[in-house]
Amino acid sequence: KTLAKDIFKKILAGGFKPSTAIYRNLIVGYAREGRIEEAREILDGMSDKGFAPDLFCYNPILTCLSKAGKMEEATACFFEISERGLIPDAVTYGALICGFSKEGKMKEAAMYFDEMLNRGLLPNNLVYTVLIGGHLKAGNLVKALATFKCILGLRVLPDVQTYSVLINGLANNGKTKEAFEIVSQMKERCLVPDLVTYSSVISGFCKQAEMEKAFQVYDEMHFNGIDPNIFIVNILMDGLCKLGDVQGARQLFDRIQEKGLAPDKVTYSTLIDGYCKAGDVTEGFNIFNEMQSKGVEPHDFVYNALLHGCCREADMEKAFNLFHEMVKKGFATTLSYNILIDGFCKSWKLQEAFSLLQGMIEKQILPDHVTYTTVIDWHCKVGKMKEANLLFLDMQKREIMPDVVTYTSLMQGYHKIGMETEVFTLYEDMLAKGIKPDEAAYDIVIDAHCKNDNLTEAFKLRDEMLRKGLLSKGSAYDSLIDALCKKGDLSEVSKLLEEMKQHE
Repeated sequence: KTLAKDIFKKILAGGFKPSTAIYRNLIVGYAREGRIEEAREILDGMSDKGFAPDLFCYNPILTCLSKAGKMEEATACFFEISERGLIPDAVTYGALICGFSKEGKMKEAAMYFDEMLNRGLLPNNLVYTVLIGGHLKAGNLVKALATFKCILGLRVLPDVQTYSVLINGLANNGKTKEAFEIVSQMKERCLVPDLVTYSSVISGFCKQAEMEKAFQVYDEMHFNGIDPNIFIVNILMDGLCKLGDVQGARQLFDRIQEKGLAPDKVTYSTLIDGYCKAGDVTEGFNIFNEMQSKGVEPHDFVYNALLHGCCREADMEKAFNLFHEMVKKGFATTLSYNILIDGFCKSWKLQEAFSLLQGMIEKQILPDHVTYTTVIDWHCKVGKMKEANLLFLDMQKREIMPDVVTYTSLMQGYHKIGMETEVFTLYEDMLAKGIKPDEAAYDIVIDAHCKNDNLTEAFKLRDEMLRKGLLSKGSAYDSLIDALCKKGDLSEVSKLLEEMKQHE
């Protein structure tokens, strides 16, 4: 384009008058390369030389602006077209519709789409596909389907890509049944669903735990001569493992290898995680060893799955050895520390858990609110409130925000040792930080007020729980009834018992 520009300058310097076609070709060339400013410079130069740019000069610039997401400039260009008395065509509108859709500005995209149709202009499949995709991305299924029906009404034949975008969007929004119906319509129009189309439907059924339907689609793929890739196999295996059917996942794992399809990192990690969650950590390690022998490098997800499995079985020695391997390989993340800390806490090894917390800080691996809350909670469980409070202060010093679980753990700890004033202080602090109490937090504070013989405050909180829909037939009622019985107020007890029945 530099050579073309040099020649163009020589034409002008020689006193020759370039044709509109030369100007247009230069604009198209610059626009295709995304060089908007240079394209615009040529366009403006046309006017200076007495040429009137036509629509074919404007469209490349408008398209280039839209692709770059510069929709304000693209809109200004559109108005300039109209001001010059030029009539926008399907390309002009299509560029604007695609640009606004990709930017998520669906109101503007729909406005230009309607204007286009009112002018008797028909969009092409690309414009329809991008517009439908934009509506789906915005979560507007109604608009997406209405646009699709509009295509059919205008007798424009949607292509495979248009169908795939709609099917994928429906499946991702939990409308897998409707997505599969669209696949049937697609076949009726003699269009063959591709790998992407089938994978969207299979993924949708797996997310809804409808594995039988997912495998029906999988079998249909085979019947239509489309070989599934490892991505689809991974989706199916994940769906089976989430339902606890690890054996089904293993059978699929073995079957694909018999057919020459090699498992990847995701395949192995899915199966390892499935075995560990099913309590078969030994088989998880067997798959882990096989994975490495096949030259597939494990990642942190695999290590964390095995680590979690060891901790669930309370095999802390094996968990700690695996953790050391993770540290050496650089796979130990905040999540890894959280898993191991939780494992040590559940094994009543609080010192080891605390040492791990200190160790991760020294290694500049940032603990999160889960890390601190776990250690705080277990210190509270064993009555070590001084240590728990120091951890709570350290957490906030490091600007790690406690959550409702953190506060509930501390309130429960202080409540167990009769320090109700501390419970109320923590509750007020929690509210001041904008943290909303859950049922467990309310239960503790209500019981604390009852123990302090402050039934007025206890009932205020009960009413608050009712308004929020948090009150169930649980410990808050037990606390209130126990306090009323001690006061001998049996009429109020009867009212509460009736109220409890409504929650059954």
